[in-house]
Amino acid sequence: MNKPLPLAERLRPGTLQDVLGQSKTVSILGAFVKEGDCPSMIFWGPPGSGKTTLCRVLAKELMWDSAALNATSASVKDIRNLAERASLTWEQWEKRTLVFIDEIHRLNKSQQDVLLPFIEDGTFVLLGSTTENPYFSINAALRSRVQLMTLTALSNECIETALKRAGNLLGIRELQPDLIEWLSIRCGGDLRAAYSALEGAFVLAKADQREVELNDLKTFLNRTALTENKGDNHYDLASAYQKSLRGSDANAAVYYLARFLLSGEDPRFIARRLLVTASEDVGMADPFALVLAEATYSAVEKLGMPEARIPLTQTTIYVANAPKNNSAIASIEKAAKYLEKRGLHQVPGHLKDPRTVRTKPHQPYLYTHKHPHIKQDFLPEEVKETFIPDPTPPEVNLKYVTILEEAIQDIKQDWTELNLDSVCKRLDLDKQEARMTLNYLVKEGRLEFKRLFRLKPSKDSEK
Repeated sequence: MNKPLPLAERLRPGTLQDVLGQSKTVSILGAFVKEGDCPSMIFWGPPGSGKTTLCRVLAKELMWDSAALNATSASVKDIRNLAERASLTWEQWEKRTLVFIDEIHRLNKSQQDVLLPFIEDGTFVLLGSTTENPYFSINAALRSRVQLMTLTALSNECIETALKRAGNLLGIRELQPDLIEWLSIRCGGDLRAAYSALEGAFVLAKADQREVELNDLKTFLNRTALTENKGDNHYDLASAYQKSLRGSDANAAVYYLARFLLSGEDPRFIARRLLVTASEDVGMADPFALVLAEATYSAVEKLGMPEARIPLTQTTIYVANAPKNNSAIASIEKAAKYLEKRGLHQVPGHLKDPRTVRTKPHQPYLYTHKHPHIKQDFLPEEVKETFIPDPTPPEVNLKYVTILEEAIQDIKQDWTELNLDSVCKRLDLDKQEARMTLNYLVKEGRLEFKRLFRLKPSKDSEK
């Protein structure tokens, strides 16, 4: 008696034509099958996007010998044994071998290295699958010997089509369209998770002799289907979050923060992104941003979730709205490139540690606090480069300068808090350009900026 298979396995496509989505990749694989040849490949994509399915279907349609390895338990010896088997298969039947390794990123460096000669001499063709970015998880030597096939999360339409097929297979007489739509959206492009949720909901409803309901799907839709902190999605989300902070779009930054938190991301990772942005992108324009980001990291460690979401949101908004200046990272990168190109020069004699100096320097060091007005040379004589960028602001829209100056003058107060959102909305200005203009006015001395706290008069004092 055959053991019952999970729904996802029963519905796994048997041919390339049956594969949903991934039309570009399917077309390429179809050409390989037609030619009866295939290079070694690694399929890279999110969970449930069809990586394993494509590998299995390709092996079936090529009609080659095939073998599979479990990356979590495979040893170097296992790989060598497979290579011996592949060589024997070719010698006896002139039949090539496909070796499929799921989650190939789990192989350590020595295991990945042992694959190289067998791929190079054609002993076997490697098919690997991974959710992790291969540029981080796969050795460069192995990457250079395989083709990377990038898969995307399945569209909602593909998921809906697959769920209708699944409903027919399960014998669900009427699966409500709104349930299919809800599940196709909530599964995050992971067809396997959608199948699992539908199968569990069907069993639960069948036990109660009723139709599948939304609460059944909610019970079985594993929260990890919404997880974005695995594979390339993790890096995409981190990139979008950090670029929103850099681009001063607080609204977008909070949106990506919410996605981070709902996906179960480690809040310390998010806090580190804030630290990076506060120092790299805000930098000298508002040094307090780094202080706040450091305090947020400490708060996150002490509070944990769910309370940690509050300081994370607070600092996300602050860093996004803060003025931007990347002179710190630009300076250190320029200095590093200079050193790589020009090499090292001797530290000037008067700056050396006196305990290491064998001969008296030509120019004595003058203690700065005693001689504050005497200019000294601190760079080696050969270094003439300026590493800190010119503080000259980027080109400013003069129209914005005039509009903002007039708007501030109309307030008719010595000091005021400027609500940039309301000003931009009222005057129909671009927020980023308005912020850049305000920074320009401050640097030009035409506008003074400071953190101001002033007690408002009480009602009693006003009487």
